[in-house]
Amino acid sequence: MNIHSSPEFSSADQRRMFSLLPTSVVAITGVTVDQKPMGFVVGTFQSLSLEPPLVTFNVDRSSSTWPVLRNAGRFTANILANDQIAVSKALGRKGDEKFVGLEHRESTIGTPHIGGCVAWIDCEVLSEIVAGDHFVVVASIHSMLPGRGSPMVFSEGRLGAFADLPAPNATSEGQAPATLFVDRLIDAWSRAWGQGETVAFENIAAATYVRYSRDGKQVRLPDMLRQIEESHSAFSDFRVSVNHTVAEGDMIAIEWRTVAKHTGSFMGVPPTQRDVVVSGASFLRHKDGRILEEWVAWDPRDLLASMRIWHLGN
Repeated sequence: MNIHSSPEFSSADQRRMFSLLPTSVVAITGVTVDQKPMGFVVGTFQSLSLEPPLVTFNVDRSSSTWPVLRNAGRFTANILANDQIAVSKALGRKGDEKFVGLEHRESTIGTPHIGGCVAWIDCEVLSEIVAGDHFVVVASIHSMLPGRGSPMVFSEGRLGAFADLPAPNATSEGQAPATLFVDRLIDAWSRAWGQGETVAFENIAAATYVRYSRDGKQVRLPDMLRQIEESHSAFSDFRVSVNHTVAEGDMIAIEWRTVAKHTGSFMGVPPTQRDVVVSGASFLRHKDGRILEEWVAWDPRDLLASMRIWHLGN
């Protein structure tokens, strides 16, 4: 086949066809000779080799940013989270003010790490080739750092987020067996309460999620996410463990234990710097990979007693 012959489709046809293939959304960042941060977004970043550890991405030959980063010889691939649409749009702009208002810190190789990403991969440029109207860049991995949240996805011209499909052996009502959900639940639970990743809990809870406490109070999803944030403002050094789980039908029961240090104001009480221990159980009803309802059993007096501001008595 003569690759220089005219194809039977246009560039627009090819663009539309490949828009059906979802890609990641990755910010390639570096600095100029005067240490000014620069960057752009690609949907082609991926692993190329494990031995040695190599990555690759494509960039349009008309890019004015890549020649600057190429000359520096190093860059960071910032894997954007699904709540960083503003970051993607900022780096997609033309001009020198892309980083205005963007939180970032300097990496060990001197490149910008944008705050809030799923991961950061620091790289050194090895080579590039010209392939049609793009450069194909090959780089070696210098270091990697995990972040938080779930990655952003680009498909059919739209930014979005990944969502699990119902299990193949779901029932006619679309309900996956509880055992298939337990691992996801424990991971999201630990990341949310143990690391403060509200996105992890949001990704596993239904929009109509409601939590019932022993006194009958109901907590909706926005308030639940706020509780997680407030807990991590008042306590640090979280260690969350799920000790036992029982799954049957659309219900899961978990026994959990949390250890943390009281380092911020809580319920009007200034930091005591004391370790606190709280244990309890949650009973969760789920459907289609999402928590619909949660019934929680724990005694707040355990927490207050650990802070030594409440005497339990007999």
